[in-house]
Amino acid sequence: MESPVLSMAPGKLSSLPRTIITLALALLLVLGLSAVTTQPASAMTTSCNWPRCTVNLSKKETRSYAYHGILPSFPSSTGIAQAAYYVAAMTNRWFAIQYANKGMCVSFVLSAAPWERQGMYGRRC
Repeated sequence: MESPVLSMAPGKLSSLPRTIITLALALLLVLGLSAVTTQPASAMTTSCNWPRCTVNLSKKETRSYAYHGILPSFPSSTGIAQAAYYVAAMTNRWFAIQYANKGMCVSFVLSAAPWERQGMYGRRC
């Protein structure tokens, strides 16, 4: 019997590798946010229940992330990948600035289920 990963059409992943990748990204998101904010995250709350992880920042942390967030260096040496990383990071910070200016907080949601919402969202706090 052939492995389901090997017998698939090119360009498609089975659900197991996709789930592993999603969980790894959730872990990096939760760990990375503590490195990105410049002040200790005393009011930051995290919750991970299958299939989603959520990180909620307070007003102070949202403002700190938006205006003083430190970007970790990108490990790749290719210019295109670095540019894409920088654009994505700066776009997230721009949205965080908009939420902070309206007095809202930021939540980051990452889910293993592809039909659920994912990403950065503003919330009332």
